[in-house]
This record gives sequence, structure tokens and C-alpha cells, in this order.
Amino acid sequence: MNKKTTIIFIMIIVGLVPFCLHAQSTDEVRIYYGAAGAEFVKSATYGGGGYDNTGFKEFGLRYLKGINERFSIETGVNYSSSKAIFYPEYMGESVEVREEDYHLISVPIYAHYTFWKHFFVNGGPILDFDGSDHPDFIDKQAGIGYSVGIGGKYDFQHFSLFVNPNFKQHALFPFEKSHNHQKLTEFGVQFGLGYRF
Repeated sequence: MNKKTTIIFIMIIVGLVPFCLHAQSTDEVRIYYGAAGAEFVKSATYGGGGYDNTGFKEFGLRYLKGINERFSIETGVNYSSSKAIFYPEYMGESVEVREEDYHLISVPIYAHYTFWKHFFVNGGPILDFDGSDHPDFIDKQAGIGYSVGIGGKYDFQHFSLFVNPNFKQHALFPFEKSHNHQKLTEFGVQFGLGYRF
């Protein structure tokens, strides 16, 4: 995590503290780790190079503000990192593959609905902050994206274990637009531990 990314991450966590201090019995704090298959998606074009994304991982903190026994508003902070790879178009000469570490900080604002006691669906918009030193071959992912997911949980006393498969697309509405803007797209799963107040 570079210095810029660390500062953004800490500022978001400090901003969440007042919400946690006013928690009710239906509120929950969760920590998690996740992995995903991810790629930088853009509209099909002819020619040009190819893109790949490897080693995608994430971790984060979530706060679920209970509205009632089944429905919550879910927010928090998520840090993800991966390696972005660019394969230049072959033009008859040898080409050099370029690799850069990629970092993204996200703030989700999800609706979270629990059903059949052990299952839930969650989803909504994501506010993204690009924490990379920025490779010039990848469009900035700062902007507004979205996520949808379904998961399962097991509660014991005040704790819960959960798994949350999900789909995310970043930069659906990028802050800095470019022609045929790339959108980091993920199919992933998060594993974590929750604590209910």
C-alpha cells in the first residue's frame, strides 16, 4: 500500500467511527478478506494491445446499520490490489510486456437484506478512489461503480461467519472520462467475521 492509498484508507476509517459509536442491537461490524477474477473491460476494438489483471485481493471493514431485523444499510471501506498487465500489439518486432501494481480504495453504500435466517443479498453503488501511482496504459478507476452479491452467514452469540460472492464494476461513471474508458470488473468472493452490537 503506497502513502497516498494509506492516507485515503485511514481518513475513511476515521470518518466511520462516529457511526459505530451509535450502534444499536441490530448493528454489525464486519472484517473480511476476498479474492477475485478481475479484468479491465472496454468496448471491443480492432487492433491495439491486450490487458490482463492478476493476483487480485482485497480486505476491508464494513458497518451494517440495522433498520429492522432483516434490512440494513451497509457501508465501510475496501482496499484492493492487483497487478495490471499490458500486452502491446505485435507489429513484427519484439514487444515488451508491461506490468504495474494497481491499488483501489472503495466506499460501498449497499442495501443489505437477510432472508431464511442464514442468507442475504447486498448491493448498491460504490465510490472509488484510485490509489495507484498510475500506469499510463490503464484508465483511472476513480468514480462511481456498483456491486451486487448474495451470501450466507452463521451466527453464534454476538459473532457471525460469512461468505459473500459478488460482482463489481468500477468506473461506470468515471471522474475522469476518456474515449472507450476501461472499467475494472470483478467476479469475487469475500470471507469474514462479524460482530453484532
